[in-house]
Amino acid sequence: MKKVLLAVLMISVFASCKKSKSNSCEVSVAAMSGTYKLTKYTFKVTNLPAQDYTNLLTDCDKSGIYQLNADKTATYSNDASCFDNETGTWDVVDGKITISVGYYIDDLKVAGWDCNGFDAEESNSTSGITSTSSYHFTKQ
Repeated sequence: MKKVLLAVLMISVFASCKKSKSNSCEVSVAAMSGTYKLTKYTFKVTNLPAQDYTNLLTDCDKSGIYQLNADKTATYSNDASCFDNETGTWDVVDGKITISVGYYIDDLKVAGWDCNGFDAEESNSTSGITSTSSYHFTKQ
């Protein structure tokens, strides 16, 4: 009887297991093309917790919509009162992103990309103190 119960338990365990999908969220132009909004800005200094400085973004920055196209062209638009609609380019090379419209991002490390958003991070070190700015973009 124990062998039967053990066999049933083993079959149940194997039957209930699903293979996990591999993460198809690669850091590339093809995977990251889409429409985004800058939704968070944080700043961190060595050994201190990151501080949320989203409130430092202007209303125009917060309303901006980034359209990152698969052909590496980009458009930026925001509320009509901001008068800031632009066209330009974007690219991803060696895990770093450059967006040449809106809140310009130049050669920043892509961190936390999960197919729904990403962080673009920039770190600087001076006299043993490292500061990191992180811009979070959320897919719309």
